[in-house]
Amino acid sequence: MPRTIFPTRHIHTLKTHNGPVNAVTFSSSGGTYVLTGSSDRAIHLSRAVPNNSNSPTVVETTTPIQKYEAHGYSVLDIAVTADNARFASVGGDRQVFLWDVEQGITTKRWTGHNSRVEAVQFAGDGDSVVVTGSADTTINIWDTRSSSYKPIQTLTEATDTVSSLHAHMGSYSIASGSYDGRARIYDIRTGKTTVDVLAHPVTSVRCSSDGNALLASTLDGYIRLLDRMDGKVLNAFGGEKGGIGKRHSYRNSELRVRSVFAMGDAVVLSGSEEGAAGAAAFAWDVVKGEVIAAVPVGEKVKAVSCVAWNEGVGDWAAGCSDGKYLVFFEVWDTCADCCS
Repeated sequence: MPRTIFPTRHIHTLKTHNGPVNAVTFSSSGGTYVLTGSSDRAIHLSRAVPNNSNSPTVVETTTPIQKYEAHGYSVLDIAVTADNARFASVGGDRQVFLWDVEQGITTKRWTGHNSRVEAVQFAGDGDSVVVTGSADTTINIWDTRSSSYKPIQTLTEATDTVSSLHAHMGSYSIASGSYDGRARIYDIRTGKTTVDVLAHPVTSVRCSSDGNALLASTLDGYIRLLDRMDGKVLNAFGGEKGGIGKRHSYRNSELRVRSVFAMGDAVVLSGSEEGAAGAAAFAWDVVKGEVIAAVPVGEKVKAVSCVAWNEGVGDWAAGCSDGKYLVFFEVWDTCADCCS
């Protein structure tokens, strides 16, 4: 039986930003393009895989296809609609921006938060709702079809910064992570809130595809896989060393680092803070909990702050804190067990 090898071949480096890359997301349905948000206050649209992707050397791009500039402070998160016609962005200027991708302009600007906005997600039928989480400890829900500039609902359960969100429409729920050490799941249909106490600031949350599990990253240097029914820890990732010569260790104690599911939820993919050998991105086998890849991005890079997996193609992207590197990787072929 063939086994899938996690992709680690570096094919594309983008050096389009002048500051740390805080957010990265692929376009929907194939992921041909990628949107990135940076501390340089700009959002860039770039081609994920370059036209000359068969080049034996890493292709470097320094100019994006399009720039979106309206933020007055760092861009901290981005979300794209399923039809790729719109995207939402948030950041340090407390505002929520809704953009028209093709025209390159903002169509709405909401100003209901009182501090920086760290997370944004689309939800609802036809991506008609935008959900945002802020350092003001609230989650706001906005109706994109309404002319009102006020949120249609505000969730106030968190007692510290809401750092991460994930809307899972299959289970009609919104997952949130907060620096108060809690991961909360809001059931949209029943209005019930489920709380998992993780005792450390939560920097990232992500629901599994079936909605039965929650992936939560915390500042104690671990990523936990939780059963959404009873909160039981199914597995924990972190602390190990991996990669060539076992030089790289997963670290997360100070910065907001994102983690996601990859390869059909069979893999956990995450960024990491700088270690003795520099920063790296890490991948773990979900079931075994073992590191299957530790991919270094440079000895002078302080952190891989965000990652994105493109399920349609099988490649992934990592956004780095130095702003010079947004690195892409291409899927490798499967290999027979006899080759291992």
